[in-house]
Amino acid sequence: MEQYFIYVGAGLGILSFILIIMDHFRLNSVIKKYRKLIRGLSEKNVEDLMVSYAEELDKIKQNMSNNIEKRLSTMEQKLPSCLRNTGMVTYNAFDNIGNNMSFSIAALDDNHDGLVITGIYSRENSYVYAKQIKNSQPADKELSTEEKEALTKALTNA
Repeated sequence: MEQYFIYVGAGLGILSFILIIMDHFRLNSVIKKYRKLIRGLSEKNVEDLMVSYAEELDKIKQNMSNNIEKRLSTMEQKLPSCLRNTGMVTYNAFDNIGNNMSFSIAALDDNHDGLVITGIYSRENSYVYAKQIKNSQPADKELSTEEKEALTKALTNA
C-alpha cells in the first residue's frame, strides 16, 4: 500500500515539474512580448503611452470620418449630373448586311440630359454620330427611329 503512495507521489511530482516547465516557457514568451512593447520607452510609463496612442487613434478616426462625410456629400451633389440611364438598340442599317452591326446608344443623367451615339456599319465604311439630348429631346438634330428607341429605353431606366 505504501508503495502505491510512493508511485502516486512520484507521478504527481513529475507532473508538477512538467507543468512548471510549461509555465516557465509561457512566461518567457510573455516577457519577450512585453519587452518588445516597451522597447525604447526608457523613462515613459507604458500606461501613459497607451493613453496617448488611444487619443491619437481617436483623432485619426475623427479625421477619417469628417473626410468621408465631405467626400460623400460631394459625390451626392455630382450624382445627378452623371450619365446613369442608358438604352441600346442594335440593328441592320442596310438590307445586304446582317448580324445587327449598327447600333444606337442613349446615355442620360437624372435631368434627362445626355447624348445619343449611333454607329452605322456598311461593308465599305463605318460611321459614328453623336447627338445632344436636352430635357429628353434632341437639342439640334432629328433622331432616327432606332435613336428614338434607344432614348425611350434610357428614359424608362430613369
